[in-house]
Amino acid sequence: MNSSSQPSIHRNTLIGLLVSKFLLHLVAVLNGYGLHRDEFLYLAEGSHPMWGYMEGPPIIGWVAGLSRLVFGTSVWAAKFPVLLVGMLSLYLLLKLVTELGGGKRGQIIAGVAWLLSPVFLGSNALFQPVSFNQFCWLLIGLAWVRVVNHERAKDWYILGLVTGLALMTKYSVVFYLLALLVGILLTPQRKLLAGKYLWRAAAIALLMWLPNLAWQFYYDFPVVSHMQELAETQLVNLSLADFLLPQFLFHTAGVFVWIPGLYYLFTAERLRPYRSLAWAYLLLMFLLIALSGKAYYTMGAYTSLMAAGGLFWEEKVGQKSLWLLPVFAVNFLFIPFGLPVLPIDKMQTFGVFIRDEVGLAAPLRWEDGEYRDLSQDYADMHGWEEMVQAVAKEYHQLAPEDKANCFIYGGNYGQAGALSFYRKKYDLPEPVSYNASFILWVPREMTFDRQISVEDYPQPASEFFQRTDTLLVQHSPFARETHYFYYYTEPSSDPAAAWREEIKGRIIDRVGRY
Repeated sequence: MNSSSQPSIHRNTLIGLLVSKFLLHLVAVLNGYGLHRDEFLYLAEGSHPMWGYMEGPPIIGWVAGLSRLVFGTSVWAAKFPVLLVGMLSLYLLLKLVTELGGGKRGQIIAGVAWLLSPVFLGSNALFQPVSFNQFCWLLIGLAWVRVVNHERAKDWYILGLVTGLALMTKYSVVFYLLALLVGILLTPQRKLLAGKYLWRAAAIALLMWLPNLAWQFYYDFPVVSHMQELAETQLVNLSLADFLLPQFLFHTAGVFVWIPGLYYLFTAERLRPYRSLAWAYLLLMFLLIALSGKAYYTMGAYTSLMAAGGLFWEEKVGQKSLWLLPVFAVNFLFIPFGLPVLPIDKMQTFGVFIRDEVGLAAPLRWEDGEYRDLSQDYADMHGWEEMVQAVAKEYHQLAPEDKANCFIYGGNYGQAGALSFYRKKYDLPEPVSYNASFILWVPREMTFDRQISVEDYPQPASEFFQRTDTLLVQHSPFARETHYFYYYTEPSSDPAAAWREEIKGRIIDRVGRY
């Protein structure tokens, strides 16, 4: 497409979308939900910058560290980076619409569909790699469209840069890259792959990814064991229907945009150069079905379809295309399942009503396959600060000399992460844990003669101590987690020597080297 004839981003549309998004997320933060258990893990990684983590590539940890440095430590500060990514995504979505040839109406329809998508609102509400991953998929789609439109060296280099960024963000982008590559090979645009710039773009991406690949090699590829654990504990509970049905529910009324967008990419002559985006979506679906992937793994591919869908409505219906907008009112019935815009007690009542009276139970399905009264994500956002408060109460009852020789242990990454996040607020030492990426920075040497431990299951015995005092069993309202608190004393042997032996075995078992 000639850049001189390309429509520009409609300024008022962009401003309206950005302000609306900010206000929606502001309401969610003001409702007082806490941080999600996964957010605590990724925020803790920000204190330990590395070239990789047990769960994936390093970008999430780097962003966490930068965010804490700039914005401090609070729920709002933790949420701001993903909100910013969401607002940038809206801008890039409108840019993609213009690259496809869409004007004001196409931008409005695509923008509203994306803005009011419960799943995109939800991902931009949690400090997790998912939001950054979806952003990177949009960057890749936009960069490829610009390569097709302009056939300039700099667009290939940009494609290489954003691909490298995506590989340093979440490994699942490999599925999309593979699907997009095959999609390109199925279209006349495969001729663009014949030049030297493809290899230069690939070299840029590989060079950016190389430090993380080296890290994975050094630590015996922990991503493999992480994926095996995921397959054994979560993916095993998924059926084909569990994968396919959410594809039509995630965006609610957005289905009237992305499906026409998929159709238009396959049928419109003017969109023929971008048909690889449609093939990429279908091939990605088949690939993830074959691999028993989670339903949300496809989410990054929908933004390109929404851009094409905005163009479909603009060109097929013209001025009447904006009559589609009232349909998105139905999204407000489902947005509370993605973004916590309702107080938690009202959210539980609303969820039960939708499940029992409307017959829609999918949003209340947990990873174990069971249906409950509250979504798993919302349950995972409660009870953490109360847990830290209970630990602080027991810790600060100790004599000063006992505090100096007491370490605090978190049994899972949510507990350890919450203890780390709130430790300055409650004047606690840095917690210790063997779980998830905490094993990477666990101290090799420690001097102690007592321990306060928080576990997610009864754990009365200790490998270091003879005496166990059960302090508390805590289950906060609306929380998924039950916390078991123990106080261990009377070392069974030299604690420092026992620690060295124990931690060496655990590190070797988890990461393959000490």
